[in-house]
Amino acid sequence: MAKKGQKFKKYSSKLKEEVIRLYFEEQLPKRTIASLLGIDQNRVRLWINNYLTHGTVELKRGRPKKETLEEEMERLRAENAYLKL
Repeated sequence: MAKKGQKFKKYSSKLKEEVIRLYFEEQLPKRTIASLLGIDQNRVRLWINNYLTHGTVELKRGRPKKETLEEEMERLRAENAYLKL
């Protein structure tokens, strides 16, 4: 659990991509990758799982942006057409 005023480490995208490369291309175990790069084994596991589920190492933070008016109109038109059937 985070403590008040605690600083969190930030890892670059290049480091995360290197973890993915070592795991899939070099087929190194997670424990070996963690010790080679000096990071926690759970962090390596988390990045690999994110890559497997989302196809990317970087997850977007925050709430998704609202759709534009054009996208909303298109979605509503499609929904209306479906409901008319």
